[in-house]
Amino acid sequence: MIRILLVIILLISIKTNAANPPVLSNEATISLLTCSPGDELYSLFGHSAMRVKDPQKNIDVVFNYGTFSFNEDFYFNFAMGRLNYSLSVSSMKGFVRSYENEQRGIIEQVLNLDSTSKQQVFNYLDWNNEPENREYLYDFFYDNCSSRLRDVLEMSIGTDRIAFADLQEEDKPSFRQMIDEYLIYHPWGDFGIDLGLGLPCDKVPSSYEYMFLPNKLMEAFGAATIDGKPLVMEENTLLETEGLTYTSSLFDPTPLFWLLFGLIAILSAYGYRKRRLYKGIDVIYFLLIGPVGALVFFLWFITDHTGTVNNFNMLWAWPTHLLAIPFLFFTKPRKIYWEAYGIVLTITLIAAPFLPQMLHYAVVPLMLSGIVRAFVNARVQH
Repeated sequence: MIRILLVIILLISIKTNAANPPVLSNEATISLLTCSPGDELYSLFGHSAMRVKDPQKNIDVVFNYGTFSFNEDFYFNFAMGRLNYSLSVSSMKGFVRSYENEQRGIIEQVLNLDSTSKQQVFNYLDWNNEPENREYLYDFFYDNCSSRLRDVLEMSIGTDRIAFADLQEEDKPSFRQMIDEYLIYHPWGDFGIDLGLGLPCDKVPSSYEYMFLPNKLMEAFGAATIDGKPLVMEENTLLETEGLTYTSSLFDPTPLFWLLFGLIAILSAYGYRKRRLYKGIDVIYFLLIGPVGALVFFLWFITDHTGTVNNFNMLWAWPTHLLAIPFLFFTKPRKIYWEAYGIVLTITLIAAPFLPQMLHYAVVPLMLSGIVRAFVNARVQH
C-alpha cells in the first residue's frame, strides 16, 4: 500500500509540474524564427518556429508546429487529406545544426513583450505540447506551421493588443500565384501542384491570410504593433543563405510536352496523308492523360483535401480515357468519343485565359495534341 501511495504521489507531482511550466526570468525572450526555403519540395516554402530563451533558467528551446504525426495509418490519412501534424520541442542548438547541415538560413525576430506576455506565450506553448493537445489537422493555406504561430500569439496575449498592418500587394495575387514564386525552383512540383489544386487555390487571400507563408509571417511581424509599440524589437541573422538556384532543362514539363506535341503532330500529319490512324498514338495518349484525370477525380471527390475541389483540369484530363481505350478499335464509338473530346478541348483552350482557375502552361501542348488526334480520328476511317 505504501508503494502504491508513493507511485500515486509521484504521478500527481509529475502532472502538476507538467501543468505548471517554469516561471521565466526578466532575461527571457520570445522570438520568431524564419527559415529559408530548401531544395526539396516539402521545404520549398521555408519554415517558421518559435524560440523561448531564458539564460537564467537554462532554457533555450524551439517550438515547432511542422512535425509529421506518424502512425500506422499515416500514408492512408495523408492520401485522403487528413494530414495530422503535431507540435514538437527541440533544443535551439539542435535546431540550428539541422538547418546548418541543409545550408539554409535562419532569421530571428525578438518580440517586444513584457514579462507577463512572455509567460503567457510560454504557458500556452507548454500546454499545447501536452500529448492530448499537440496534434492538429494541417491545412496548407489556413492552418500550418506558419499561421499557427500567429494564432499562438493572438490566443495567448489577446487579439485586442496586437495590430497587423495591411500588407496586401497591389496586384492582389491569388494563393496559387503566391506559391508559384517558390515553385519556379521545382518545375515538376509546380506542374503537379497546379494539376491537383482546384479553384480554392485561385482565391485572393487577405493580408492576414498571407501569413500561411513563413516569409510573409516574418514581414507581418516586422510591421505589426503590440499596445501601439513595434512587435519586433530586434532582428538577427543566425544563419546566412545563398538562396536557391535553378537551371532550365528540356526535361521540364513545358518544353518536354511541346516536344511531345511536335512528335504527335508530325506523325499525325504523315498518317493523315497516308489515310492511316496509327492507333498506338491514341493508346499512349490515353494512357498518359487518363491517370491524370483519375487523380484529379480522386482528389476532388474521394479525399478530404479542401484545396482540390472544383478542379478545371478535369476539362482536358478525362478519367474516362482509361475505359475508352478498347473502343479506339471500333470506328463509330471511337469517332463519337474523339469528336466530343476534341470539341471540349478546343473550347477549353480558347476559354483558358478567362477561366477562374489558372491552368499550368504545360497543359497547352497536351490539349493541342488531343485536338490534333481528334481531328485525325474524325477524318480518317481506318
